[in-house]
Amino acid sequence: MIAKAVAETQEALRQLLLQHPEVSTIWVGFSGGLDSTALLWLASRIVPETHPCARFHALHIDHNLQATSSDWVEHCRSASEQLGIEFHTVSVTPHSSSEESAREARYSAFEHCLESGDLLLLAHHQNDQAETFLMRLFRGAGVQGLSAMPQSRRLARGTLLRPLLGCTRTQLETVAAESGLKWIDDPSNSQTVYLRNWIRAVLAAQLSERWPDWGQKLAATAQSCADAAQLNLELAELDAGGAFQNPLTVKSEWFGSELRLKNLVFHWLRAQGLQPASRTQLDDLIAQVRTSNTGCWKIAGSDVHWYQQQLWVAELVMPQQQIQVVLREGMQQLSSGMLFSAAAAKGLPFGLTATLRARTEGDVVKLSGGTQSVKKFMNARKIPPWLRDSWPLLEVEGEIISIVGHWSADAWLVEGGLALNWQC
Repeated sequence: MIAKAVAETQEALRQLLLQHPEVSTIWVGFSGGLDSTALLWLASRIVPETHPCARFHALHIDHNLQATSSDWVEHCRSASEQLGIEFHTVSVTPHSSSEESAREARYSAFEHCLESGDLLLLAHHQNDQAETFLMRLFRGAGVQGLSAMPQSRRLARGTLLRPLLGCTRTQLETVAAESGLKWIDDPSNSQTVYLRNWIRAVLAAQLSERWPDWGQKLAATAQSCADAAQLNLELAELDAGGAFQNPLTVKSEWFGSELRLKNLVFHWLRAQGLQPASRTQLDDLIAQVRTSNTGCWKIAGSDVHWYQQQLWVAELVMPQQQIQVVLREGMQQLSSGMLFSAAAAKGLPFGLTATLRARTEGDVVKLSGGTQSVKKFMNARKIPPWLRDSWPLLEVEGEIISIVGHWSADAWLVEGGLALNWQC
């Protein structure tokens, strides 16, 4: 008779998979250890029911950190074949033997394998979740970090699922015993130099003496943090006007609430793919935004500027190469950005051939009140300083007829012409 733990785990997996009905390929991360062995066995019973037409693969990442790693590959291959599951292995070379380096190499391999819409199932369970919570707690993480591992998230072109987060390791041991599974015990798991192993081997035993259900309680706390983090994200999206655009306009009304401003900027940075190096770095940014008109910070390798009540993530902008363009409606990808041309009541002529180039010293434009240097014009129009050397000018026969997106010479405008805009 199937054990209750097996039945409950199977049903949890079934319900999660049913939330992704349009999947054509399902991968199971298969290390050969107890957890992933139990997951692969469970998936072999459930996937044919929920996704009978989907391709189903076991994916083993060989980190090459153990002398016997080739034996593990063959064990995983044999176990997959016994279950009738197609087996794939990827060999990686981490930069070091550290947990973080191995994880980076592993996830890079996962991302490379996933095609658009694929599912990747990983075998993290409740005990892993509690350990992750503690690791991040010791590092001083906020609610975003203390949310630990989400059950579902985007990964490259696919989706990562952790269907066993509600299961304890004891339940998985029951699944393995009930089904007669064989697995590999990684000898590195006993090396307490790694923080996770120390928590598992030393701290967990002490916590269990006092609080036998500490793992379940910390996993529940991680979920509470995830709920709080989601509310923070939703508030930040409201404050950002519904979308985290670059640049981000910061309303002066947020200056009165440092926490609300910090929440907005934190999530805006994350939406741009940036993570502040520390709480201190984010605090410094917020302090300058509230008290200064300008500022610049290096965050995760990118320049973040504060200018004209806006925060910008400024990518490295190459100077605009001199190039001949023919004006036509639509978009043209050029060396340092995108030229947009749209029909307008009055604009530059269709089919006009012009030179598009960057500003040089001594450039002037002819305005109604006389000539003005392009440098002064850009300053008056508040074009961000870091963009001025690459901002495109349109020139015909030596005359600058347009500073794209900001001005075009009246003498060149025609009825039903083109309005120009520029995006770096």
